[in-house]
Amino acid sequence: MIFGKQITTALSFLSLTGSISGIAAFAPFSTHPAKHLVNRFENPTSKQRNEYDEASHRLMCGLVAAIDDIWTSKSVGFDNISLLNDHDKEKNQVLEESTSILYHRGPDGMTCSSGTIGQDETGSKARWAMGHTRLAIVDPNNRKADMPFQLDFTVDGQKKKIKLAANGEIYNHEQVYADLVNKDGWDHERISGSDCEVIAHHFAKHGGPATAAKLDGMFAFVVFEENVETGTVKAFAARDPVGIKPLYFGRAINADPEKNDASGFVFSSELKALVGHVVPDSVKAIPSGHYWTPEEGLVCFYNPDWLRKDDYAPWEEEGHEVTDDEIREAFKKAIKKRMMADVDYGFFLSGGVDSAVVSNVLLPLYKEAKLAEGGEYKPIPTFTVGMENSPDVMAAKGVVKELGGSKYIDHKIRNFTPEEVFDMIPKIIYHMETYEAELIRSSIPNWFLAEAAAKDVKMVLTGEGADELFAGYLYFKDADSPMALQNELKRIYGMLGNINLHRTDRMTMAHGLEARVPFLDTEFTKLIMSVNPKKKMVDAEAVKNNERGREKTMLRELFEGPNADGHIIPKPVLWRAKAMQCEGVGEDWVSILQRKVSSLVTDEEMNGAAEKFPLNTPHTKEEYYYRRLFEEYFPGMDHVIVPWEGGGRAMGASWKSDMYTREGLKNVNLLSHSLQEGKAKVMEK
Repeated sequence: MIFGKQITTALSFLSLTGSISGIAAFAPFSTHPAKHLVNRFENPTSKQRNEYDEASHRLMCGLVAAIDDIWTSKSVGFDNISLLNDHDKEKNQVLEESTSILYHRGPDGMTCSSGTIGQDETGSKARWAMGHTRLAIVDPNNRKADMPFQLDFTVDGQKKKIKLAANGEIYNHEQVYADLVNKDGWDHERISGSDCEVIAHHFAKHGGPATAAKLDGMFAFVVFEENVETGTVKAFAARDPVGIKPLYFGRAINADPEKNDASGFVFSSELKALVGHVVPDSVKAIPSGHYWTPEEGLVCFYNPDWLRKDDYAPWEEEGHEVTDDEIREAFKKAIKKRMMADVDYGFFLSGGVDSAVVSNVLLPLYKEAKLAEGGEYKPIPTFTVGMENSPDVMAAKGVVKELGGSKYIDHKIRNFTPEEVFDMIPKIIYHMETYEAELIRSSIPNWFLAEAAAKDVKMVLTGEGADELFAGYLYFKDADSPMALQNELKRIYGMLGNINLHRTDRMTMAHGLEARVPFLDTEFTKLIMSVNPKKKMVDAEAVKNNERGREKTMLRELFEGPNADGHIIPKPVLWRAKAMQCEGVGEDWVSILQRKVSSLVTDEEMNGAAEKFPLNTPHTKEEYYYRRLFEEYFPGMDHVIVPWEGGGRAMGASWKSDMYTREGLKNVNLLSHSLQEGKAKVMEK
């Protein structure tokens, strides 16, 4: 049995907050940011909701979920849990307020549902609540595609009720459903074209672990399932294999001082929606490739041999060979898969080799797709960020020119200055939900980039992840053996969900923009990691002289030739040095930023850093400043952050490298190239 209700709220950005750029950049600092944000969305009028429905088509998603703990807690009656107390009322005010905090992740609509589910031997039921904000990319105009889904199924004679809230894109959703129909005799029709709906269908038939393993895509989801006949309830949450999409959970705060806080579970796409609802030290991030149940806790479901087995070395087997054509075809497939969208999309062009490769493969496919649609060709929107004449900006211009210029590419550059960076730091930390210094630095240009792109498109492809597959960082020049290199790739791949992808998700979703990462396609990754790591070894002299043999030579040579349209990647771009996200946009702004924020931390504060922040103690004034802001917004949640060992990516390697310090790359002159005005011509061997 179940009692439930559903409230759909489409927040009016026109009436409540003005322009999209204004709300995307919103982060208050005079009071707690989450509290102030909630106040801005209290009681939107019917008129405001209707205005949004009519005007929001320009505008992946965010979720909040909660359920009573009926598995380990046997309280008599309902506990005092704010998100669940109004489960039986027409309006669950607290749920709506908490969900609206994630408006930036899904400004195309907000739906909140709550009720009771299941019934144990004593007749007790569990309260549940789900809130979801939607960024509509697949089947955008179908309101039946709004989540949370509440679907009823009959499976092997058992009636099941599924509640589902999900964030992400399931690229194989049509195949998943087809397999259910053709192999399992599934006779329940889909109610929408939503790619996420298939999660509920597959879950009802095969359960949670099998569903998480079946999905190909980027995802984070929560499911509550009731077996109507038995009254039993399942709770399940999962995160995609690489950690592209985030998901956190914690124990609900029980407002009754007579009871403990182990009385419910709360889930959210971001920490900010958990603040005030969970016991801070109970909060955990679901790791990449893991699922959670109340019975099992966290369980890893993504266990490929290349990542988990220490003796993995298929290249030593007779007959094992991965050809260049196989790799290129696999990457083409990965990109084509990520073109799944019913809205306009574009790509981020940083000017580095990774995004240049994406653009080089994507553009012919985009032209082909547009030709098939018919009508006039529309240049693909492309976005770059950087300071004037910076390595990234000038390299990106070179790529666009080589690909055919404005006839095929609508290239927009967001220039910024060091002066405008500093004021962004509180907003960056509020949305990034981290105090990791290297990550925060790299997030700043990404904020500007995503802000600009969100004005034109709802989805972009990026070059993220290539460095973790092809040994792209400069410190790899000091790797002392192929196996050391392979192990280091595995180490930094395992951190993607905490670092690179954390940044990609938060900075794009802060502006209602979805980012897709073709290099991190699991099949493509499996193929690349089966290649003999000797091919990825980096020659220190080649790095110094900008020659073949430098970092990522394997990738550069794979895409050195012309694409399907006969276009090539300009040599200065193809062979330019790897620049971290905060370096290539301008060679001196980071040091300016560091001096500015360091001036706001006293020597006395720095001397007391270990006492104030015993976990992951700040080592520099820059780190202290970021940590102070984080603690203001997310008190008691510092343990959730997983920073780089030693303060930076390179410092955790099994070998020593002098390329980086905690403050970043030592010699930024390595990033210059011949497409910059006034720079010496680089070698193009």
